[in-house]
Amino acid sequence: MDFENLIGRYGLYLTTYFVGLVSGLVPVVNLEVYLVWVAALTPSSQALAITGLATVGQMTAKILIYLAGAGILKISVRKPGKKLQAVQAKMAQWQHKLSLFLFTSASLGVPPFYVVSIAAGICRVPLAVFIIWGLIGRFLRFAVTVFFPHLLKGVFG
Repeated sequence: MDFENLIGRYGLYLTTYFVGLVSGLVPVVNLEVYLVWVAALTPSSQALAITGLATVGQMTAKILIYLAGAGILKISVRKPGKKLQAVQAKMAQWQHKLSLFLFTSASLGVPPFYVVSIAAGICRVPLAVFIIWGLIGRFLRFAVTVFFPHLLKGVFG
């Protein structure tokens, strides 16, 4: 993707939301690379808005994936493979600590939040629980990604 062109055409905020959305649906699109690039080129006053829009874009995609896993939204999701079955088994084991499991996946990406989103839908995790812990985890993950370049600019700039 030509991010510079997208930002020039649609603005920083809409582009950030769009890249977050696309990266949430297409795992090979790396939102963190985009966020580091944007953070390096923008003033720190933009960091909170960029982090928030990236988070909302990602979670919009993850909610769609959750809904597909739950069978509510009909989009093409691969048949449950071994990775998805393993995540479902972990979710069953962690049922009493489900919030921690969702937060860990959303913030650290272990297990991948894409797979956890599908599994959460299949396992009928309450949507509100999924959204709350997904938002918190993703926001913290992206905040580190966005604020780190600003910290480096302050130290070395």
